[in-house]
Amino acid sequence: MLVICEMLGIPEEDRDRFVHGERITGRVIDPTPMAPEELAEANTGSENSAAYFNALLDRRRKAPKDDLLSALVAAETEEGKLTGAELVANVSLLFAAGHETTVNLLGNGLKALWQHRPCLDALRADLSLLPAAVEEMLRFDSSVQLTGRRALEDFTFQGHDIKEGDNVITLLGAANHDGETFPDPAQFRLDRKAPRALSFGGGIHYCLGAQLSRIEGEEALRALFERLPKLELDHSVLEAPEQKPTITLRGLGALPAHWA
Repeated sequence: MLVICEMLGIPEEDRDRFVHGERITGRVIDPTPMAPEELAEANTGSENSAAYFNALLDRRRKAPKDDLLSALVAAETEEGKLTGAELVANVSLLFAAGHETTVNLLGNGLKALWQHRPCLDALRADLSLLPAAVEEMLRFDSSVQLTGRRALEDFTFQGHDIKEGDNVITLLGAANHDGETFPDPAQFRLDRKAPRALSFGGGIHYCLGAQLSRIEGEEALRALFERLPKLELDHSVLEAPEQKPTITLRGLGALPAHWA
């Protein structure tokens, strides 16, 4: 969250509200109905965030700085400058997509490492394996399990007729365990040479923060293993992990650990 705040140029005195305060729940992008109280909470959080960002964007229009907020304010398309609603939508997207997914990557990935101790031992002995480890974490237990698309034309897929305008849910987590593409898909491995996982989507919808997420994952894990060489996860993480109550975004609610 602090990385996103730094990129955007959120004043330091306001960052606590994002780190410890209200957040837009991941339930809003689940393909299952939300309870009225969940909707009310999400709407309130969205309205409060929009009010805050509108005020901050106004300040950047009057006094630009060297940050992403100022760049967005100055950005132009073929139709002209971005509207206020478009600016808030882009900033909100960066916050919604830029923090929980990386947090889940780290939590899911550490759990996977402890479930596959030979890989953990190899990584501890050679941190140059970190890029491979992050790629396998993305594949093995993806932070984003599914996404939606709308068909632009009629087509048939594996015997199923899809009509123009139909909504389609693509299961990224399942694709990442396709045995025809990833041999031995149920095993966490650091020596895969197959194509990258689909965790960041593809085509024109490829995640704009993919490379940032990879860098954050590598640097966070490097710091963790260098500073806490005797880190151990509690047995509860492996035996009965606490999962967040969301479907689209997959992550742990807690990651108990101890170290000497």
